[in-house]
Amino acid sequence: MDSAILTASSTPSTSLTAVLVLALGSSVVAGVLGHILTGLRAGAAIRRDRYADAVKLLVARIEYPYRIRRRTSDEPDVLSVLANTGHDLQERLAEIQAWISTESTVLSEVFADCLASLDGPFKQACQDAWNAAPITAATQMNLSGFGMGSQQDIITKMEGTLTYRFGYRRLMPAFMLRRLFTKRGLLP
Repeated sequence: MDSAILTASSTPSTSLTAVLVLALGSSVVAGVLGHILTGLRAGAAIRRDRYADAVKLLVARIEYPYRIRRRTSDEPDVLSVLANTGHDLQERLAEIQAWISTESTVLSEVFADCLASLDGPFKQACQDAWNAAPITAATQMNLSGFGMGSQQDIITKMEGTLTYRFGYRRLMPAFMLRRLFTKRGLLP
């Protein structure tokens, strides 16, 4: 009879323990899931910022020859500022290329292709700009006919591929992503 009393009296205690374990367990699971989701959001924000920097760098390379061409003198201080700007672009380019190659090999290939498409016109525009005389009048700031021409298609190409580094598309394996980009003409 004592065992029946013990069994009957331990049932409410066991039920209470089970409820407490479930409540604490679900709180721990919710906390862990919350932490994981917060980390994923933070990672996505960092990726978004870094890829935005990559697009900004492409735009800066397109704009750099115009900075050279619009220089107002060939004085050492003006040339020094332009040279430092060029050096900064090169450093940022190396840093962005390294980051993209560690983040996504396929996006690294797209970025390299974008740079290769810009390279020839960029070098020619820089050479033309350095060979031109400095600007001495406001009317000379209008540079119609100078530069690399419209390169918006290259920027659009890079921007279009970036959507595959966020959300569920990020889960796509590299070989499938490479095949998709090649099929759509985003990779040679």
